[in-house]
Amino acid sequence: MKKAYQSNWFSGLLALLFALLLFFNANSEGNSGNTVNTSQVYDEMVYNVPVQLKYDEDQYFVSGYEDTVAVHLSSANRIQLNLETNEDTRNFQVVADLTNTSLGTTEVPLRVTGLSSAVTAELETKTITVTIEKKVTKKFEVEAKIPESFDAEGYKVDTVSISPKTVEITTGEETMAEIVQVAAPLTNVTQSTDTINQTVNVQALDSKGQVLSIENPAPQVKVTVKLSLPKKEVALRFTATGTPPSDVSSYSFDAATTVVEISGSNSVLETIDTLEVPIDVSGIRTSVKQTITIPNSGEYSIDPAQVEVTINPIYSRSTSSGLNTWTGSDSSSSTSEKSNGSKTTDTSTDSKSSGETSETSQEQTEQSTN
Repeated sequence: MKKAYQSNWFSGLLALLFALLLFFNANSEGNSGNTVNTSQVYDEMVYNVPVQLKYDEDQYFVSGYEDTVAVHLSSANRIQLNLETNEDTRNFQVVADLTNTSLGTTEVPLRVTGLSSAVTAELETKTITVTIEKKVTKKFEVEAKIPESFDAEGYKVDTVSISPKTVEITTGEETMAEIVQVAAPLTNVTQSTDTINQTVNVQALDSKGQVLSIENPAPQVKVTVKLSLPKKEVALRFTATGTPPSDVSSYSFDAATTVVEISGSNSVLETIDTLEVPIDVSGIRTSVKQTITIPNSGEYSIDPAQVEVTINPIYSRSTSSGLNTWTGSDSSSSTSEKSNGSKTTDTSTDSKSSGETSETSQEQTEQSTN
């Protein structure tokens, strides 16, 4: 009986040891798995993060600094890292504190604020250089700044109007002393435009024409410029298109004018000597007059833009009673002259034959009388 008791006790102890061994082994594997997950670190580089300046904006004007920087973010929490990477959901800012910085040009440190504790940040640029001045405001008259390409393309400026004519410029005290002109810079225009209407931001320029720093956003003005464009006369060349009747061999065209004036930039006008005007002659059997719009690529303007054209069908030669005849008409000068010449020739031949017959009849009458 004692041996059986001891055997049961030994079996229970052995089972307990196995259970404990399995328990610790399972926990060890679980902890090992957690360690692997938490050791994974994710990285993201975020570019063009705005630099926030901390200073008294009513008293001072700050310029000359890089307004964006790149930030390297890292975290073991992928979701939190994505939130800080996204511009719409991020909490952090890059700040430069200028509250205790003296006037003049100096270098100030950058720091990251508002970042989640689960994410770390490293600035690619640790400092920025800034110029701090006393803030001042002054009125200036605005002048239009015409691109140099206008002269190169042959444009002539007729009139310039600016609204408003004067603007207030806010900048630093020392920068204000350097301003010699406030300009409204115009951009290039299309080749056929003779009037420019643009709304632009003004620029403050120094004596060398360099752009100075002013308060952002800069004042805006509306500029209207009337231009005279280079002009050139070119010939029109009419061509038949479409499907003519089967018995019409060709067409001639009589136009009210064969020369028009085009206006545009020099670079466009130099490439044009003639303008091709297609005319649809489908189904036309008799002479008709039409108003044709001259095709325009949009790089130039045409005067007049339309021309009246008489379309004359020329029929194929046919044989009738042994005589060759023409029907229809040809209004082109060369064809008309050729046609008239032929008719004149035919007419003169018929008259000569008629004369000879009359003379023969008269001689026969005289002989009969005698």
